[in-house]
Order: sequence, then structure tokens, then C-alpha cells
Amino acid sequence: MDFFASGFAAVDGAGDTGSFVSYLDLIHSIPFFRECKRESYRRLAIRPGARVLEIGCGNGVDAANMAELAGPDGRVVGIDVSSTMLASARAREYPAGTDPGFLLCDAGYLAFPDATFDAVRTDRVLQHTHDPAAVIREMARVTRDGGRLVSFEPDWETFAIYPGNRDVTRKILNFWCDHIPNGWVGRNVSPAFHAAGLKDIEVVPVTLVVNSLPLAKRIFDLDTTTALAKKAGIIRSREADEWVEGHAAAEKAGRFFSSLTFFLVSGTKPGGTRP
Repeated sequence: MDFFASGFAAVDGAGDTGSFVSYLDLIHSIPFFRECKRESYRRLAIRPGARVLEIGCGNGVDAANMAELAGPDGRVVGIDVSSTMLASARAREYPAGTDPGFLLCDAGYLAFPDATFDAVRTDRVLQHTHDPAAVIREMARVTRDGGRLVSFEPDWETFAIYPGNRDVTRKILNFWCDHIPNGWVGRNVSPAFHAAGLKDIEVVPVTLVVNSLPLAKRIFDLDTTTALAKKAGIIRSREADEWVEGHAAAEKAGRFFSSLTFFLVSGTKPGGTRP
């Protein structure tokens, strides 16, 4: 079974690649994420004619939104390591004059000269890389002096869910976090921005709250996570059943709760003037 925790690092090799595209479509439909994305665009200070790079463009929606801000004289490029995601992005219809370009490219080795872009953005991508600091250094390299960089990432140690036995819940949530290539990335982005020599660094924590069990199952892949934790021997079958039954009972009573904290980090490359 495909596991969203680790699957996004190798989408093209997954058994059901379409499920990953559908997952991104779901994320783009949720008001919390739409608002966070709008704020990230604002922090990039995209103006007409801007050159913008989207790291991990996925289904292309963010690149298209930024292309509208950059206008017909701008240039927005989305990169991804997944041919599946790029095919999805290229298949979308975009407003005339705002079509972003898409390129197969590894974020750790960006195929662009120094100082190519006015703004560079990444959204929930660094969690799927083994060396986020290397990606951030590359982001800074291809950003012009005075340009802006933005990252939006979760810290999976902040994932909370109710109800559930404390020990069982910890085992399942740690199992999920530890199967993400970089589950602690949220706390590491700001230090990596500093290490890359960026200035004017701002960190804004934002928390997603999900009180609907069906939606939480889709966002957090709860059923697959629980099944795999049981299969791996992390929890016993009885513990898994009780955990799942407890969530269902809480949902029925209107008391189910889950949350996850993300960090929106922005910074400026020294020198020059901001766009």
C-alpha cells in the first residue's frame, strides 16, 4: 500500500500515482492551505515582470497563481522530480499569458545560473528531502541579491490527535513522523535560512485544526498509517482496533480533534534591493 509519509519522495514508483495528485488537489481545496499560500505569495513580493521559481511544483496550481501575479512579462518556472506531477501540471489549462513553465529537476541541484530569479518558493516539499539545508542553499544561490525566499513546512512532532491511549498514540504518530524523510523539518528551516546567509528572516507558526475524522483520515493518511504500524509490530491488533474505534466514537459525539503546526519562513538575500 502507498504511504503518503514516505511516498512523495518517490511518486513515480508508487503503485497508485494518481492518489498523490488527488491528495494535492485536496490540499488546494482546504481554506487553511489556500490562505497560507496567499500569504506566502505576499511575502515573496511578486510584481509584474518578476522571475519566480517554485520548488516542487506538484500539480502546478501554485505556479499558476504566481504567474498571474507576475503577469505576461514575468517568468514563473515550476520544478519537480516527479514526471507524474509534471504531467499533471502541464495538463492543466492556464489563463492566456500566464502559462508557467515546468521542468524535471532535483531541488538539491538546480539547473539554473546564479541569481536567475527574483523570488523562490517551496511549500511542504523540504519534508520529503534528506538534506533541506542543501536545498535552501541552492534556493539562495539562484535568487538575485535583494530577492525573496519563502518556505512553508510542518513539524510532525506537533501532530496532535484526540482521543487515544497516550502510549499507543505516541507510537503511531512517531511511526508516521519517522517515515517522513525529514519529519522535523519545520524547526530546521529558520536555522537553515540563517546558515544560507539570508537576512530579514521571519518565522510565522500557523496551526491547522481538523475536527472532522473523514477529513483527518485523508490529510493525515490515518488508516494506512495505523495498518502499517500494526504490520510493523509497533502496536498490537487490539490496540489498533481500540484506537480506530475511539476516533469513530469521538466523531459521532462531535468531539474528535486533530492539529498540526506549520512554519512559514521568509527571508531576503543580502545585497541589491528588494523586488
